[in-house]
Amino acid sequence: MIKTISMTAAELLEQYQSGERHFRGTNLRGVHLRGACLQGVDLSCADLRGASLMGVNLSGANLHRADLSETFLIRANLSQANLAQANFTRAFLILANLEQSNVSQANFCRSNLTKANLSDIAGFAEALLDQTILTGTKLPQQAHRALIWNQWLEVPQIAGFSWLRSLSQALLQL
Repeated sequence: MIKTISMTAAELLEQYQSGERHFRGTNLRGVHLRGACLQGVDLSCADLRGASLMGVNLSGANLHRADLSETFLIRANLSQANLAQANFTRAFLILANLEQSNVSQANFCRSNLTKANLSDIAGFAEALLDQTILTGTKLPQQAHRALIWNQWLEVPQIAGFSWLRSLSQALLQL
């Protein structure tokens, strides 16, 4: 079981600057960390709901299973971060950099990823993207292929060509 500790932004930054990197399960709900450098920090299972993390450098951070719902991550650097199973519901990730991060089973439902960089990310096919805004977003290569195939699959199927649907679904797994 994860022990939950509540912490202010000032306390987190002070401990980070003194060399601490492990803040697993910490309650940071609603903190303001605008422009902070938290490279390589472990915030797995942390509660960051409603936090203001605009311009924060979280490159290489571990945010596995963290709750970042309704968080402001505008221009945040999340490159090479572990975002697997993180909750970004209704979060603002406008112009955020998620390059080379792991988003496997992350929840981006109803979030705004306008002009975000999602190139070379892992686990994109497993991420939840219902009602997500992706305007101008740099998507991974496999996403472009998936969007094209999924659009084609919406066309009514001609009798006798059901094997094409199976083939296209298999190609999406490549």
